[in-house]
Order: sequence, then C-alpha cells, then structure tokens
Amino acid sequence: MSRFSLSRGLAVLVLLWAALHLPLLLGFRVLPGDAMSEFYPVAYFNAHSLREGLAPWWNPFIFSGYPQIADPQGMLFSPLLTGWMLLRKVPGPTWFIWGALLHLLLGAVSMFALLRRLRSAWLGALVGATVFMAGGVAASRIQYTPILIVYCLLPLVLLALLRLFEQPGVLRAGMLGLVIGWILVQPVQLTYFVGLLLCGFTAVSLVRRWRRQPGEPHWKLIALLVFAGFLGVVLALPQLLFSYAFVQVSNRPALPLADALERALDWRSLLTLVDPNALHSLRGHYDGPADPIETFFYVGALPLLCIGFGARRMWAEPSWRRYLVFFGVAALLAVIYMVGDHTPVYALLYEWFPGVKQFRRPSDSAYLINLLLAFASAFAISRMDLGCRRQLSWLFGLSFAWLLLASIHMRGNGASWQAPSIMAAVVAAMAWGHVRYNQRIGVVAFWMLALIVVDYRCFNLNGAFNQRGDPVKRFQREGATHFLAARSRAEGHNGFGPRTETQELGAGWRNNFILDDIPATHGYGPLRWSVYDRWYGASVYTIGDGPRPLTDYNPDPGGALNRLLGVRYVVQRAGMGSTDWQSPLPDDARVYADAKVEVLENPAAYPRVMTPVHVRTLAPGQAPAPEAFAATDFATTLWLTPRDAADASGIPSHCNGLRQLDGTDATHIQTTVRSSGEEAGWILVTDQDFPGWVARVDGVEVPSHRADGLLRAVCVRAGPHTLTFTFQPWRMVAEAFRRPDSWR
Repeated sequence: MSRFSLSRGLAVLVLLWAALHLPLLLGFRVLPGDAMSEFYPVAYFNAHSLREGLAPWWNPFIFSGYPQIADPQGMLFSPLLTGWMLLRKVPGPTWFIWGALLHLLLGAVSMFALLRRLRSAWLGALVGATVFMAGGVAASRIQYTPILIVYCLLPLVLLALLRLFEQPGVLRAGMLGLVIGWILVQPVQLTYFVGLLLCGFTAVSLVRRWRRQPGEPHWKLIALLVFAGFLGVVLALPQLLFSYAFVQVSNRPALPLADALERALDWRSLLTLVDPNALHSLRGHYDGPADPIETFFYVGALPLLCIGFGARRMWAEPSWRRYLVFFGVAALLAVIYMVGDHTPVYALLYEWFPGVKQFRRPSDSAYLINLLLAFASAFAISRMDLGCRRQLSWLFGLSFAWLLLASIHMRGNGASWQAPSIMAAVVAAMAWGHVRYNQRIGVVAFWMLALIVVDYRCFNLNGAFNQRGDPVKRFQREGATHFLAARSRAEGHNGFGPRTETQELGAGWRNNFILDDIPATHGYGPLRWSVYDRWYGASVYTIGDGPRPLTDYNPDPGGALNRLLGVRYVVQRAGMGSTDWQSPLPDDARVYADAKVEVLENPAAYPRVMTPVHVRTLAPGQAPAPEAFAATDFATTLWLTPRDAADASGIPSHCNGLRQLDGTDATHIQTTVRSSGEEAGWILVTDQDFPGWVARVDGVEVPSHRADGLLRAVCVRAGPHTLTFTFQPWRMVAEAFRRPDSWR
C-alpha cells in the first residue's frame, strides 16, 4: 500500500470526480442559482473583454455601470478560472462549469497528497479526498464559485505550509506565497476564516517545533514564513485594495448585526450530519433556518461509520491526534459561529473582532466542519483492519441499514418517496455480500469508493443542490433577448446604447444581459455604489423574483430617473402594461410581445450625453425635491449636487453656453465626447459619478462634478474640445481612502 503513487491517486480521483459530476461535465445540466445568475456572466465578461483587448475594470452592462475590478466575488485575478475562460472565444456555461469543477479536482488531489504526507493509507487518503470533494457543504453550496475556489485551495496551502516546515527554503516559501496570493484574490468570508486558520496552524506548529528542538535556531523558518505571507499579500494587494475601496463607498461598508444574523443557523442543522433529509432539504417542504443549501452537512454513511470504527486507534497516533485536536477545535468554533445569536459568542465577535462586521452568512464557517471530517475519515480508515471479515460485515451492514433509513425518509409534506435514493442501500447490500467472501484490499477499496459515490449521487449530488436546467440557454433563446440585442447594436454604435430595465422576470434576466452587451440599470449581486442604491433602490432589486425598486426618485419604470438614465426599454411579464405607473407610457409603447414577455419602449428616454444650459446649484448634501426632479427637462436643465465642499467650491460661475456635440465614443473604461461652441458650457454624461473616473479636456485633467444626484458633468470651455472620462482603479482607491464620505 505504501507504493500507491500520487499518479495512481490522481487517476482514481479523476474517475471519482467524473462519476460524481458527469451530467455537469457532459453539459446535460448546469450548476444552479448564483453560479449561472451571477458568477458565469461576470467571468464571461472578464474573459471576453480581455480577448477583445478591452480592460474589464468597469462593467457598463449592470447597475448602470459597475466597478468589476473591485468586486470581491468578480474572480478577475483568479488564475485558473480566468485562464480557463480565456481558452475559448465564447466560453459557454458548460465551459465555465468545467473551470469551477477543476478547482474541486485540484482540491481533492491536494487533499490526497496532504493525507499521504501525513502517512495516511492510500485508501484512507482517497476516501478523505472524496469527502472533501463532495461531502456536506462542498456539494450543497457548489453554486458559490468564489467560495468554492477558496475552499479547494485550503488543502493545497496546508500542503505547501507543511512542506516548508519539513524543509525550509526560499523555493518552498515562494510556492506557499503563491497559493496564499491565489486565495486572497477572492476576498470572501471563507478567505477570512482560512487566514485565521493558517495563522493558528502556523503558530501552533512553530511552538511545537521550538519545544521539540529547543537548541536549534528557528529564525530562518520564521523569516521564510514572513516572506511567504508578504509575497501572498503583495500578489493579492491590487484586488484587496480595489475591493476595500469599493466596499467603503458601497451599500455595505459594514453589515448591521440583524442583517448578518439573517443567515445564521440553529442546532437542528447538525441533524443533517446523519440524516440528509432531516430538514427536508432534499425532499418535501424545507423547515430549517436560512437556506437549505446552507444547512446540509451529510458526508456519507460509510465515512461516518469508519470514523466510529477507527476512532480509538487513530486517536492513539500522536501525529494524527494533533491534527484532529487542532481541526476539531476549529470545527467547534465554526459551529458556534454559524449558529449566530443562539450563543452570545457571535455578538461579541461582531463588536470586538476585526472583520466580522464585513460579512453576512455565519454559515460560511461550516466548510471547516468538512475539513475535519475529511481528515478524520482518512485517519480512521488507515487504522482499520480492512482484512477482517467481521469488521467489514458490520461496516457494510450498518451502512445498508443507515442508507435504507435515509432513503425511506426521502419524503415529506406531501412529497412522495424518492425511489432512486434506494440505490445507495442496494449498493451497500451488494458490498456486504461480496466482502464477506473476499477481503482483498482491491475489492474492499472498490466497494468503499463505489458506495460513497452512489451515496453522494443519491443524496448530496442528486440534483437538489448541484444541477438545474440551463437558464442561460433559455435566456438567450428568448425572442425578447434577440430583440433587445438587435436594438442595442443598432442604437449603440457610438458606445452609448440605450439602457434596459427588467422587472418580475427572475434572476436569469439580471446579469445575463452582459452576454449580449445590453446595458441595464439592474444586476444580480450584493454590492452596489451606495449613492446608486439610495437613488435607484437597487438593494431590493437583486433578488431573483423580488419587487421592483421603489424610491422617491424612482417610483416606476417610466419615471424621471429612468428617463434620465436613458432607459428606453422595459422588459416585463406579458400583459403587465404601464397603466398603473405614475408615468404611464403611450398606448403604442409595446414593441415586442410573446406569451411570456413584453418589451415596452419609452420614447421620452434621454440620450446618454446631453448639453444642458440652465443650472440649478444645491449645497453639499442637499438633493432636489422629488417633485421638482420629476418635472425637470434634463436636456436643458442641470442639477448640480456637489459631493462635498471641495466639489462645490470648484463649480464655475459662468458656464451656461450651448455646446454642440460633434461625436461620441465609449469603451468599458473610457468615454469620449467631442464638442464645440462659442461659449463654455456643460456636458452631462448619464453614467455614475463613481470614484476613479477622471475627466480630461484635450488630455489635461479637469474637475468633474456630481450632477442630478448621481451622474457626472464637466464644464468645457469655449471652442472645439475633446472631453474624455477614463476609469482608473488606483484613483478609485486613493479617493476612497482620502474622502470616503464624499463618495457615499
């Protein structure tokens, strides 16, 4: 068994990986939820922009403009995923899914290598790697691609750290730093937990090494660890700074405690460790806390039984006991954290521990439970007597009983029994019958791995959490999509296409507009610019089937704010019309309709670039009355709404001439307006006044002013001139650090 190589382990893990995810890999199904509604479109945007030679720093197709480079979940700097997406000219959903699942395979192989390095038997290492790859939250939360990437890199960073401790050297420290950087470019909550875990693991390992070798100098190792951490931070520093800057001016600079606790779990969630349908997550009406994908911890009957059978003997191994204690404590803390206000701990951490206020979903800590169970199952199997007929009979016999009961419980609340789930019990019975007469390690290994795969396919990966029909394909087949894409191409040849708003059509109609280059006012994601959120009301518009946003300035799709933003098309359920709007559209507004969807055209939508001549200047912090705003003719009148006193003091006193537009052009990160006129006058671009956009006239930087509450305007002096706005991410960082309140 000791000669079982990493290459053989890789081959077996590839087979297991393929068996677990075959419908996804073959393109028959796609990942559900956020994977398709949020993450695939933005990953597509990143790769497609780069292939077209465009910098994907700014995404003009969602939320009337979005700082893509600063999105903590944007994955732009994630090397494997972005590199994978760049391999295809038009990477489709299945190609994206392959990229996501390759991270799972990488995590499983890393876990196998780590366990083998810890002297786990090859079969134990394979089982532990499989538990890591498809047990519990690794299966149920597979749709959260950025979190999945961080989770899959956890065993790799532990392996790199272990190798550095075994043989300190610059090369190994550099490899550790690369993996740390890879993790940090996804600054999600699990990254935060992984950072704390690595700090604790490193500290414990250093103390143990110091005690074991008190006479030897350890400063070289400490210096290499510092170098690795420094390298990782330097590699990820752009993403960390961009994301920090965005968060500071976003709708979520810090989460209120009540909002953070909305996704907290309770103690009932732990029942899913033994009964996959304990909360009817898989069958019946879900009756647990938060979301069903967040309360599923089942890692399989056989791995849990193996932990029970081998617990005493694996605990007797001192080197393994240290890992079990460390990761056991981490898992216990994770449980306390994920149950939120069911203990007083979370509230204390929220108030006093740095970073906790930045995240929601305490249940993200549950990934550490999976890590513990992967280690425990591998160590336990490595100390079991797998040649003992009696022990194997008990193991597979109890697995049969367990899986039979689990299958029987796959019903509830009017939902009939899910008969295919019986296959796991059937395979357990077949294994029990075979190993009673043949205890060769190859036979035992085959049945163990086969049973785990079938168990996972019956419960963890049976389609409830991991696969759906393709919403992207449905979206791109819609007649309304083709209509809007054609109109956008025809009317947006100068880079300033008309915007679109969609209401009451589900999450598939949010970010997928990116795929057809259709500019939209909506999007799907947790972060927006706080000013846009306040004026447009996007905070309630990111829910797939949630209500349309409603603010004093944005009462309905025909209102003044939509007209100002250039929203020419409104897409909604067929038959909704506009008669109940405060500003209903003309009777002939319907320009497309089918059985499901209708498209209304608003002829009163303003162009994306205007030259107003009448100026109304307000004091910093003031906004026009909603009634006055709604009555404004924005083609001729400009509301100057300064960000702060500095912005107000820079407003020119004589700038009311009429500018003639001679041409416009726009890319993702730059807009160009050529104009002429005998007097100085204002040019208004109906794009967000977001930090990082720098205005220049004929190449010389000039002040840009906030106008109409959330847009940007520049006074251009008399004569022919070229005005450009360029998005510079580092200027965004500087502005967010220097005067964050001005941009909120």
